[in-house]
Amino acid sequence: MPRINFDKPLWIAAHFGFTPIEAPSISDIDVRVAKDCEERAEKTSGRFICNAIEKAAFLRHYGDKKFLNLLNPLAFSWRRGRDYSLELVGYPVGVAEAKLIRTSLSILSEEGYKDLTVEINSIGDKDSILAYERELKNFLTKAGHEISAELKKLFKEDIFALAKEAGEEVENLRKDMPSSIASLSAQSRAQFKEVIDYLDALGIEYRFAPELVGHKNLCSETLFAIRDKEMRLLAGGYRYSRLSKRFGFKKELSLIGATIFGEKPASTRGSSSTRGGKAKDTKVYKEAPKAKFYLVHLGRDARMKALNLIETLRSSRIPIYHFLGRDKLTAQMQSPEAIRTPYHLIVGQKEAIDNTVTVRNVSTRAQDTIPLVRLPDYLKHLPL
Repeated sequence: MPRINFDKPLWIAAHFGFTPIEAPSISDIDVRVAKDCEERAEKTSGRFICNAIEKAAFLRHYGDKKFLNLLNPLAFSWRRGRDYSLELVGYPVGVAEAKLIRTSLSILSEEGYKDLTVEINSIGDKDSILAYERELKNFLTKAGHEISAELKKLFKEDIFALAKEAGEEVENLRKDMPSSIASLSAQSRAQFKEVIDYLDALGIEYRFAPELVGHKNLCSETLFAIRDKEMRLLAGGYRYSRLSKRFGFKKELSLIGATIFGEKPASTRGSSSTRGGKAKDTKVYKEAPKAKFYLVHLGRDARMKALNLIETLRSSRIPIYHFLGRDKLTAQMQSPEAIRTPYHLIVGQKEAIDNTVTVRNVSTRAQDTIPLVRLPDYLKHLPL
């Protein structure tokens, strides 16, 4: 892939394994493919945004560049205007959502946002969505005499508008609206539980948000949003695997992405000045972080702990390589970074329970088990 310049949010995303690329160009094909997935622009202010055309552009780019031939799963990031996109292909449920949320929180925190809230919901698979649509229609039928003609017309066009529309009338209806979680199939329920287990393991606080439903022709399974204390939408993510079939992929790809909206918080605007009052330029990085350590995770519990380990070391300016998209040790060791880094950081079942990490010298095979709280200082003093 061509080398590109990238700024701090993309630099932070690189610590979590996202490869920065140029923003995929948007073509007439993308607009046409996503036509029945786009929401009305006037309804997205401050609310969950489904940027279907952006997803379509990435999928076409993915096919044109033959990324399918690369070692999967894959993670990409790019900037378009003020917004940042994080996209995962082929990642398993749970770790994908956790990786997007953890990365987004790190970027937003570094941008000066505080008191962040994670909202989460699931609309499930195709069968779950159909079942939820039926529940919503039954609910609206019972309340039919109380609904204005204007809203009836809107709900006929998009039944999910009940969860998304603003206004006193619809907000009153929404108080008794059925939850999409109640309509989940057994498989979707198990997948959503896996996501929740990851968030719990990472210590990420969240609230269930039944109003997060996205667009029925685009979104599926888990959706999430991140807001500040003023409830402004800062980031949003969802699965959009069904879109891959529209581009002719023989097999439905596992796709999930997040968008971080680039408006800086008011408290940080104009504060990027150095002493003396001169404006400080935004730093531009020429290449991804260079790491001397490769993380090896062994088992589900270890992988759950891995993202917080990455964040702990990133905060201490210690980048590490990792391959969280694979469970098996042989698959993790296929990565070229696993071969050329001088140290491996090993987290297995015991380490996950004890909150420790085993640090192994690849050349000598000597190893030490270090408490997680001491790990940054220990790594900084290793001979490299």
